[in-house]
Amino acid sequence: MPSLKKIALATALSLATITAQAGFVDSFVETLPGGASPYPDAGFIGNQLNGMHDLIENGRTGLLIPAYTNHPAWDYDNRYEENGYPFGAGITRGIIDERGNERMMYLMFFRDSHYEIEPIMGYAWVARYPIANTGFHLGAGYTAGVTFRQDYNWLPIPVPLPLVNAGTDWFNVYATYIPFSNVFFFFSKIEFDDQARRFAPWPESKASAWANTTEVYAQGSWVKTDLSSGDGDFPGSFTLSSESGYKFGIRQFLDRHWALDLSYQQSDHDLKSGGQKVNEYRLTNTNLMLQYHFEVLDSMRVHVGGGAAYSQLKSRGEADYKEHNINPVVQTGFTWAVTDHLRVLGDMTVNFPFFRNVKYGEDGQLDGRFKPANTSFNLGVGYAF
Repeated sequence: MPSLKKIALATALSLATITAQAGFVDSFVETLPGGASPYPDAGFIGNQLNGMHDLIENGRTGLLIPAYTNHPAWDYDNRYEENGYPFGAGITRGIIDERGNERMMYLMFFRDSHYEIEPIMGYAWVARYPIANTGFHLGAGYTAGVTFRQDYNWLPIPVPLPLVNAGTDWFNVYATYIPFSNVFFFFSKIEFDDQARRFAPWPESKASAWANTTEVYAQGSWVKTDLSSGDGDFPGSFTLSSESGYKFGIRQFLDRHWALDLSYQQSDHDLKSGGQKVNEYRLTNTNLMLQYHFEVLDSMRVHVGGGAAYSQLKSRGEADYKEHNINPVVQTGFTWAVTDHLRVLGDMTVNFPFFRNVKYGEDGQLDGRFKPANTSFNLGVGYAF
């Protein structure tokens, strides 16, 4: 029969373990959105909802820019056929809490490893550690969200992921490891101190710059392509050239922040095999997007947007080929009100079209899906009225 001393020791160790676990759980719960809730007595679920609402309502606005996807050689024999440049756009609202840690809600769209669109949304918490008095910090934490992927039939996939970052109060680079795909994903955030402008009424000097709510514009483009079948590169070393083009459009503001944007874009591209041109195609995109704009300066707006595009690929060489496709489109950009009427506009627009059985030459054909993976970088001028 165990002695009283052994029973007391076992009881004490058990209580210490339970207390330590309880302390860990309590500490973790504090990192959830409810830890920043202005109404902490609404119950667990209510606290989380209130915390998320407060972050979205009162946090600083930031742009999320996907940067790079690393497919490690130890798991990807075809790593050079996977997409490493996840062009896209996202938006976040976040705060630095009283302990100096970061909390944010976010929504982001990007091009996945198979050149399909992938949305992800969720919450992130990062403990930040300042580097002396440099203004820089390192951080580590987690994100909890949900994503949707074409290769999983667009079913919701929970994504509790580790998160590390480095940066300043206004610019950060983040990295995470995604075990489902076994990749390392990097993205950046540019954050703006926009609360005062967001909540304050427009002063006369500012209102005059944005009082004209219809904008027509024209832009020059550089269209980057990265040809893929979705399952890898086409046999025969086929590539599609990145080329210049143009875009024009019209934008109508519905209120202070929201706008509808309709644009048309055109560019010509060479299809090459082994470095030799085998055909030329004209790629056009007619984009209709809903955009969210926010003021970062009295005369400067930044925006993110998304919607649908009607895309067409047409042969300009020997082959008789023309096909169209309706696909998603996302965008991030800026507008500078130089005067009441003159605008300078720049953006990155990411389209996701695919075409089937593309013909080239007299008898050549690329069977299956043909994904140009076109991302355009656009800069031009506009007139507001």
